[in-house]
Amino acid sequence: MPNVGIVISNYNGWQDTVQCLESLQKQTYRDFEIILLDDASTNDSVQQLQKHLTENTVFLPQEANVGFAAANNVGMRRALADGCDWVLLLNNDTVAAPDFLETLLRETPAGAVSCPKMLFLDPPDEIWFAGGELDRATGKVRHLGGHEKDGPAFAEKKQVSFITFCCVLLPRQVIEQVGFLDETLFMYCEDVDYCIRLTDAGVPLWFLPDARIWHKAGGSAGGMLSVYYITRNTLYLTCKGKSRGYIRARTLPVLIAGAARYALTKLLGRKKGRSYGAFRGALDFWRGRMGRME
Repeated sequence: MPNVGIVISNYNGWQDTVQCLESLQKQTYRDFEIILLDDASTNDSVQQLQKHLTENTVFLPQEANVGFAAANNVGMRRALADGCDWVLLLNNDTVAAPDFLETLLRETPAGAVSCPKMLFLDPPDEIWFAGGELDRATGKVRHLGGHEKDGPAFAEKKQVSFITFCCVLLPRQVIEQVGFLDETLFMYCEDVDYCIRLTDAGVPLWFLPDARIWHKAGGSAGGMLSVYYITRNTLYLTCKGKSRGYIRARTLPVLIAGAARYALTKLLGRKKGRSYGAFRGALDFWRGRMGRME
């Protein structure tokens, strides 16, 4: 039985995924399996990825586009069923240092969740994520070190309040305790929700800078779609468990602001973009519409 199950979800990005897979095959730590999912890509990703499968890769093409959270849940469940002690969720648009997995496993404290230092693929010496901070009241997160040059300031192991699920190492017992990702969100903010649940369960989150990956960033979505899901899902998270009155009061200002920005965009004759995403995200949450954007 492999010790680590590495879960990777692909959607129309097979070129990035191949780069990621190649970096994993160069790892100094070898006791792992790769659980590769294709989330019903609309291009030739399935055919292309089949050319790059190795003996330690389980390929699970999905018949329907179920979203990041659900696709990763499929992979997590497969890893646990295969007897893995650890599950690593990894974005497909990343490249890992050869000692990345070995370092992460060696330095992760018992019972903790951890992440590596994440740098931009270009430029490769610029920080994308060096730990994060989460404001539970607003659901907003801050990437520490974002766009700064790597250096001694980002070399300290430390506990953090947020880990992006671009790359996160989860012990089996933590998944069994906290559960799986919230599929209601479809994509974006599932890591915010999970970090809140980890904290509530008393699970520490660690940033371990000696382990490194490089992230292309923005490979899965962007622009209007990103704003739509982040707007809607942030409202969902900050309103979870609250009264109907609170939900209305929290959502209405976001909806009005989004509508105003979108109206201005239309008045100026511009195409639908980020302003429309913010408006639609708030509107769909107001209407109770979650899951995939229709």
